[in-house]
Amino acid sequence: MNISELLEHCLNTQLNQSGEQAQKEESNTLDSQAKAEQTEEQNTTKEKSKIESEDDDYNKMIDFFSISNSNEYNITSTISFPDQIDSSEDNKSTSSSNMENISYSYNASDEEIFDALNPFEKLCKLCENPTPSNIESASKYVVPALEFAAAQEDYVRVFFYLKKYCFYSDVLLRSLWLDQIQNVIHFLYAEQNTIPFDFTDDFNMVNQLTVLVSDLMPETAYQVKKCASSALLNLVEKQLVDNRQIEEIIIPCLLSLVKENNEDFHIDCITLFGKLAPLIGRELTTKYFLEPFCRLCISPVFHTRKTCATYIAEIANIISSEDVENQLLPNFCEFMKDQVWAIRKVCADQFSSFAQTCSRKKRETVLTECFTRLLEDNSRWVKISAYKSLGPFISTFALSESENSTQNDASIIETKPEEKLESPKETEYSNFIYWRNSLPSIDESLQGAIDPKSDDATPTLTNLLNNLNDVNKPSLYASTTNLNQQPTTQPTLENLIQQISKELEQEIVPPILLSYYVTMVEINSQSSLDSEMNYNCAYNFPAIALTLGAKYWKFLKNLYKKLSEDLSWKVRQTLAYSIHELAIILGTDNTQIDLVPVFDSYIKDVDEVRIGIVSNLTKFLNVLSMEYRQAYMPKLNDFLKMDNQRNWRFRNELCLQMSQFCELFSPECLAQFVQPVAFILALDRIAEVRVTATKTLVEILRQFEIRKRQDLRRNFIDDVVRILGNSEKWTLRQLYVMICEQILATKAYNDFELFTRDFLPKLLQYRNEKVPNIRVLVARVLTNYIVNNELFLNGKSALVGELELSVQFLSSDTDSDVRSYFPNSTIQKCVPARNQETTNYQDNATKMDISNSSDSNHKQEDKMNQDDDEDEDDEDEIIDKTKINQLKIVNLENEIDDDEMNEQVSESGEQVPRSTDKSQNKTTPEEIVLN
Repeated sequence: MNISELLEHCLNTQLNQSGEQAQKEESNTLDSQAKAEQTEEQNTTKEKSKIESEDDDYNKMIDFFSISNSNEYNITSTISFPDQIDSSEDNKSTSSSNMENISYSYNASDEEIFDALNPFEKLCKLCENPTPSNIESASKYVVPALEFAAAQEDYVRVFFYLKKYCFYSDVLLRSLWLDQIQNVIHFLYAEQNTIPFDFTDDFNMVNQLTVLVSDLMPETAYQVKKCASSALLNLVEKQLVDNRQIEEIIIPCLLSLVKENNEDFHIDCITLFGKLAPLIGRELTTKYFLEPFCRLCISPVFHTRKTCATYIAEIANIISSEDVENQLLPNFCEFMKDQVWAIRKVCADQFSSFAQTCSRKKRETVLTECFTRLLEDNSRWVKISAYKSLGPFISTFALSESENSTQNDASIIETKPEEKLESPKETEYSNFIYWRNSLPSIDESLQGAIDPKSDDATPTLTNLLNNLNDVNKPSLYASTTNLNQQPTTQPTLENLIQQISKELEQEIVPPILLSYYVTMVEINSQSSLDSEMNYNCAYNFPAIALTLGAKYWKFLKNLYKKLSEDLSWKVRQTLAYSIHELAIILGTDNTQIDLVPVFDSYIKDVDEVRIGIVSNLTKFLNVLSMEYRQAYMPKLNDFLKMDNQRNWRFRNELCLQMSQFCELFSPECLAQFVQPVAFILALDRIAEVRVTATKTLVEILRQFEIRKRQDLRRNFIDDVVRILGNSEKWTLRQLYVMICEQILATKAYNDFELFTRDFLPKLLQYRNEKVPNIRVLVARVLTNYIVNNELFLNGKSALVGELELSVQFLSSDTDSDVRSYFPNSTIQKCVPARNQETTNYQDNATKMDISNSSDSNHKQEDKMNQDDDEDEDDEDEIIDKTKINQLKIVNLENEIDDDEMNEQVSESGEQVPRSTDKSQNKTTPEEIVLN
C-alpha cells in the first residue's frame, strides 16, 4: 500500500467516527427535549387540576344558593390578562417569564378598565388570577367589597376568599389577609343594623367568621395566634356573638387547646380565660373556665404558672367568694411560696385585687400571713412590689357603714356595767395567726412603756421608731457573701417591728401590717430599697387614714410629718393634692393642729407643690374655723409670687378658687383682701386669667348684695367703672362688658333697676366703640338680657331712649357679626312702640343734642363726615386684626396696644408700664385703691 492509499484510508475512518458521534449527540438532545415536554405537560395538568379543585370547593360552598345566572361573575371577561398557563410552543418564553416575574404588568388600557371597576369586581378579578402580587392587592379590597356587596352571593364569595387566603402557604401574604379579620369585625359591628347576618340556615356571617378564627387558634405561628386571639376578643367585646355561639364554637376550641401538650397553647388559653371572664359572666366562667384554670395553676412549666398568677385576680373578681376561697385561694398561696421569684412578684402585684374578693376573715388570717412573707422576701423586686401593694391591701380592711353601726352597738353594750363580757383568752390578732413561731419576748422596759389602753401611744411609738433608725442593718439586697452575718442583725429589726405592732393595737387593721406601713420611710432610708417607695407611701396615705379614721390618727401623724418634709418634691406634691381630703377625714381639731403647719410650709414651696394646695383651697378652708380661715386671707398675695411668671395656669386656678370661697368669709374680709387680688388678676396679660377674674369679681358683688352691704357695693362699682370701664385699653373695657353679662347671667342683682342705674349707662356708651370685639359683646348683652326686659318693654325706665338709640346704631353696624344680633324681626318686636308724646320728646332732645342752629348743624355734619371717614379707616384696620376671634377672648399678647407691648415685668411679678405723656389715667396694679 502506497502512501496515498494509506492517507485516504485514515481520512475515511476519521469521518466515520465523527459521524457516529454526531448521531449520538443528536439522539441525546432529542431525548432531553421529549422529557422536558413531558414534564411541562404534567405541570400544566397539575395546575389545571388545582384550579378545577378550587372551583369545586367554591361551588360546594355556594351549593345551597340556586344561582340562576351562571354568568353573573364573569364581570371582567372583557379584560385581556396574560394567561397563567400557555402550553403552545410559541408562548413558552412568555409564560416562563411571567412565572419567573412574580408580578403581572398590565398595559395602559387594562389599568384604565381595572380602575373603572367597583371594589367587589376588583377583588374577584384579582383572586381569579392568584399571583402573589394579585393576592397582596386583593387583601386591600376585602372590606370595600363587603361595603359594595348587594346580593347574598356577594358576601359568600368575599368570605370564601377570606377563608382561602387566611390559610395561604406564604406567611407574608397570609399576614395581610389575617389583618383584614379585624376590619371585617369592625364592619359587621358598624353595619349590624343594616345588613342581615342570617342569609340562610346554612350560612351566617358571624358564624363563619367565628369558625374561621377558631380554626386559626391551633396554629403555631405567633402572628397567627395573636391575630386570632385579638379577633376572638373583639367578637365578644362587640357582642356580635351570643352565649350560644360562645358555648358551641369558642369555648370548645379553647378547651381543646388546654388538652394539647403545648406550653404556648396553655398560655394563650389562660390569657383568654382572664380576658373573656368579665365579658361572658359568672355562670359560663364557673362552668367552663374554673376547672381547667385550676388544673393549669399546678403546671410544672414556669411560664404557665406565671400567666395563671397574672390573671387569677381577673377570674376571682367574676366568680363567687365561696369558689374563690375553696379553689383559687389555695393556688394563690402556693404561688406566693413558689421557688421562682418572678411568680412571687406577680402575686405581690395582684395581691390587693385578689384580696378584695375574699372575706374579711380570710384577709385577716391567711392573706395577712402570706403578705408578711412577701414583705420579708429574699428578692429585692418582690419586696418592692409588696410594699407598693401594702397600702391598697390595708385599705381593703376599711369598715363599711353596716360594720360601723355594728361596731358602735358593740361598744355601747360594753359600756353597760351590768353586762360585763369576758375577754377571750386569745386576742383577734394573736401570735398564732400572724407568726408560725411565737413572738420574741419584749424587754421589760419597753413592756412597761407600752399601754394598749392608753389614748396616746405616740411617745412610745416615737421611741420605737428611733430605735429602728439606730439598727445597723446591712443592705436588704446584699451579696451572698454576707449572708453569714445577717442572722446577728435581722432578729433585732423583726423584734422592733413586732413591738411596734403591739403599740398599734386596734380593731380595724392587723397591727403587723400597720407596723410595716409606718416604718416604710425608715426602712427605705436604711436600705435604699426603692427610690419611689416614699412616693408610694404618700400616695396611699389618705386611704390608710380613711381606713383607720380620726380615732387612730395618732398612729400616723409621725409618718405624715416625715413625708411632708421629704426632699423629693414629688412626695410633697402628692401630699399637697390630698391634704384637703385628709382634712375632711380628720376633722377641724386635728386639721388645725397637725395639717395647718404643713399647709403653711407648702405655701412657700415650689410651684409644683403649691398648685396642689391652690387647686383644693376652698375644700381645705371649709374645714377650718372662721379664725383660721381669716388668718389665710393676708397670705393671698403670696400666691401671686411664682417661680415662673409664665405659669398662667397657676393664676387661673387661684381665680377659680377665689370665686368659690367667697361665701366662706365676711364682706369686710372680701373687700379688704380678696377684692384687690381679684383686680390685679383682672389686669393679667393672659386673656384666660382675666376672664376667670371676672367671675370672682361678680361673686364678690353678689356676696355684697346678699348681705346687704350697700357701702361696700357702691365702692366696688366705683372701682369697676374707674379701673375697667374708663380704661384706655380696649381689653379692659371688654372686661367691663363681660362683667355686666356675668351679673345678668348669674342674677347677682336682685333688682334689675339697680343694674340699670349702676352699670347700664356706661354699657350703652360702648355703641360707638371702634373695636368690633366690644360691640359684639354689647350687642349680645342687649339682645339676651336687656331689650326684652319688662322694665324696658313697659317704657318705665329713663334709659329707654338711649337703649333704642343703641339698638339702632348696632343694627346698622359695619360689622356683620354685630348686625347678626339684630335682625329686622327682632328689632320690631324688641323696640317698643312709644306714644306720640314720648316720640316728640325724644326728637326734641335729639335735635338739641345735635345742634342749636342750622349753621352749626352743617358745620358739625361736615366735621362728623370727616371723622367718620377716619373712623372707617381705623375700623377697617382693627377689624382685619380681630375679626377672626370676635366672639372669643384670645391671648392678646400680639394684639395689645403699643403702650401695653412695652410693659416690662419686674422681678416681683408686677407690671411696670412705660412712662408716657399721653395720659395720666392709665391704671396699674399699684393704683388699685378701694374707696
